[in-house]
Amino acid sequence: MVETMTSRLKRIPEAAADAALGVGLTILGWLSLAVQPFGPHGGGPHPPQPPSTTPLGSTTNPFGEFGSPTPEVYALTAVAFLPLAARRRLPLAVLAFTSVVAAVYELGHYPPNFVFLAPLIALYTVATVRDRRTTLIAGALSAAVQLGAAWFGGGSSGFWTESIRILALVGVAGALGDAARSRRAYIAEVEQRAADAERTREEEARRRVDEERLRIARELHDVTAHSLSIIAVQSGAATHVIDSDPAEARRALEAIRGTAKDALEELRAMLGVLRAAGDNDAPLAPVPGLARLGDLVASLESTGYDVGVDVDDDLGEIPSVVETSAYRIVQEAITNVVRHAGVCRVWIRVRREGGELAISIDNDGRTPKLPLPVGGHGLAGMGERVTALGGSFEALPREGGGFSVAARLPITRGA
Repeated sequence: MVETMTSRLKRIPEAAADAALGVGLTILGWLSLAVQPFGPHGGGPHPPQPPSTTPLGSTTNPFGEFGSPTPEVYALTAVAFLPLAARRRLPLAVLAFTSVVAAVYELGHYPPNFVFLAPLIALYTVATVRDRRTTLIAGALSAAVQLGAAWFGGGSSGFWTESIRILALVGVAGALGDAARSRRAYIAEVEQRAADAERTREEEARRRVDEERLRIARELHDVTAHSLSIIAVQSGAATHVIDSDPAEARRALEAIRGTAKDALEELRAMLGVLRAAGDNDAPLAPVPGLARLGDLVASLESTGYDVGVDVDDDLGEIPSVVETSAYRIVQEAITNVVRHAGVCRVWIRVRREGGELAISIDNDGRTPKLPLPVGGHGLAGMGERVTALGGSFEALPREGGGFSVAARLPITRGA
């Protein structure tokens, strides 16, 4: 219920709330004045007597020392409180006006009333909507006006006591308003930070999804493109020799079978990564690495290519992500040879040079026309893998014919 009432109050327009405040305080002031003739000396009009000290709403004099409130007193009370309806729109003007009215009320020795609250509320409003320097200056001027009224209205006998009360009330009103402004600014900053953090989390999540989608697409391309290229070549060879050389056709079909089986195993392992966490049926197939280069070479040689392999005997400890990327680069380069170079000689070199793994795949087949076609995924995928690891990549036609692919992948911990 409390939350419901709070939410309803927040929906009330500020102008309507301020108007209700001004009218409500005016009515309370009138009621306070109306009951005063029924004090100890009530019952009829009495000439007003100057009090000893009655600055700014002081109630040292009993109600009965004043006569019945006149229309002038009621009007002055309304003039003091009603301007509060514009306290948010014209805070400084309302503060100046209410300070002067409160001073006039005090100088006129009218019956005690809480007219002194009007400038305090106005000062609180100034502190909530303006900066601290403006609040200090406005509070000092308002206090000066009220202190002047206390001096000229009550004399010096009780001035110092009354001045402490005035300064204390003005200081409290300004401090409360400044605290409210600071709290609102802090809440707004916290909400902005929360919104920024939420937006950052969403952007990071989208970025991660895009990166994972790209990685999966790259892996699928490497597996399917290589395997299907080998299958296409082998099936074409089998078609040509199926009548003249059944044994050769059988070997081609066996190569197709082996290539398809390997591709299915890789796809099964890759798709298993996409299963939900906690799925105990996820495959445990090893991640492709340099140890499987022999399978790539065998599949390429089975289609009639002359392949030379030069791999360092001791490459040392290589991070799995680097080894997998190296394998995929060689696989994609071989796929491009099958697609575009025709039957030719292929040289594969893998060496460790300092803190880098140097990979090169050269062939002496057909030289592609320059510029190289764009829109494919082979060279782009290899370049993305190398860039992701902070390495360098180059793919260019060879001077003597053919094509060369070279990559350098950092393998040190610092890289």
